[in-house]
Amino acid sequence: METRSLVEEVMDDPEVSEDTLADVYRTLRTLHRLFGNHRAVLRALRRNPRPVRRVLDLGCGDGSLLDVIRRKLSVEVLGVDSRPPRSRADVPVICADAVRERLPDADVAVAVCLIHHLSDADLIALIHNVGRSCRRFVIVDLVRHRLPRDLFRLGVVPWVNPVSAIDGVRSIERSFTPGELRDLVRSAVGAHAWVRHSVAPFYVRQVVDIVY
Repeated sequence: METRSLVEEVMDDPEVSEDTLADVYRTLRTLHRLFGNHRAVLRALRRNPRPVRRVLDLGCGDGSLLDVIRRKLSVEVLGVDSRPPRSRADVPVICADAVRERLPDADVAVAVCLIHHLSDADLIALIHNVGRSCRRFVIVDLVRHRLPRDLFRLGVVPWVNPVSAIDGVRSIERSFTPGELRDLVRSAVGAHAWVRHSVAPFYVRQVVDIVY
């Protein structure tokens, strides 16, 4: 697929309204559930070699994933977002820049559909920053490939609000190919961490699991 797009998503515009954001987050909750992203995170957390007591969700949005993690795994949860929406699940969320600011300590950090919002340099900085506070980092994101983009346009765009339709396509076009992501993670951790990278069928997501 063509070079990674740098066109910003509508939801990244600081002028976008809280009502629009809330509508986008409702759509994202449904899509993450339908496409299995939440299940992928739960599977990863359940195979943690050491007991998990606290999970940190970076770019947590309305906190819906944290609500799922807390209910399913009975662990402490905390969200981090640079712009937490007013309307969110009943979970603690702090306003912070996960790339540059010191993060709270946790056993595992997760990031679902966050990294395609970042530049290459910011992704490397995020991986470094997480390693200062967490033993493990699970990244779930999209794959830049024609197949998921075309499937999204055909099967999802007609059923969602206009902002989610626009941003969904832009998200895929802004995301990393598996090779690009592997190279960036390798640049960030070198030989100082264990890394597992997998790509789901039809390129619906890719998962990077980093143990520092």
